[in-house]
Amino acid sequence: MQVRLLNLEYPEDPCMSLAAEEAIFSEVIKGNSQPTFRFYRHANAIILGCFQLAEQEVHMDVVKENDIKIVKRFTGGGAVYHDMGNLNYSLIMRDSFGIGLNVTKLYSTMITGALGAFKDLGIDAQSGKLNDVTIGTKKILGAAASIKENAFVFHAAVLVNVNLKTLAAVLKVPGEKLRDKGISTILERVTNIQQISGSTVDDVRSALIDSYSRELGLEPKEGVLTERESELAVELYEKKYSKGEWIYGREIINIA
Repeated sequence: MQVRLLNLEYPEDPCMSLAAEEAIFSEVIKGNSQPTFRFYRHANAIILGCFQLAEQEVHMDVVKENDIKIVKRFTGGGAVYHDMGNLNYSLIMRDSFGIGLNVTKLYSTMITGALGAFKDLGIDAQSGKLNDVTIGTKKILGAAASIKENAFVFHAAVLVNVNLKTLAAVLKVPGEKLRDKGISTILERVTNIQQISGSTVDDVRSALIDSYSRELGLEPKEGVLTERESELAVELYEKKYSKGEWIYGREIINIA
């Protein structure tokens, strides 16, 4: 399957980054855009799941002290911290894998490509719970997804060389959740790939492209946003992703 490879990022404007993501998904659903394999980073941001409230998920004093941006994505799942040591990628396409509405199958199919990439980098990683990848007990990848009208978006965040102290300071994790995992701090739950294998963001990106191409039969070809995707991204940014009622509330805003 030929896919458009997008190295499209807005490091200082995560709201626009997420608006572009939804614009691509919307156009793929309609059959107007190619299947897409996208890579991007955010400089210093908290990304909330669409059903989360910021004050419940992050320490707001740490957010203010460190000038961390808070944004909300259109998929569910938990809050994550991103900086330039974090590599994010998305697979956005119509379903040709027989996934249907089975989210468990979507995760298992898509995470296969990540596991292959880590193996190529000499990392002994395992599929953790439904939507993450670990090295032993430590998380190196978390993912979220959405299925709509026979199309899906799967996006994942890979910890390559993230400031883990900031990550641990800003995210709120209930003590009982940590105790259930047999740990006392977030720092015991996460690790960086660079610490394990010396791999850089560019190394991980290349390995992911090679592995997903091999495992899922993808043929990536460099591309850009279509004119309609660019227009829709701006509209989503202005009417949804930059709005406080979307970022800090539980209001679902449908534009695309």
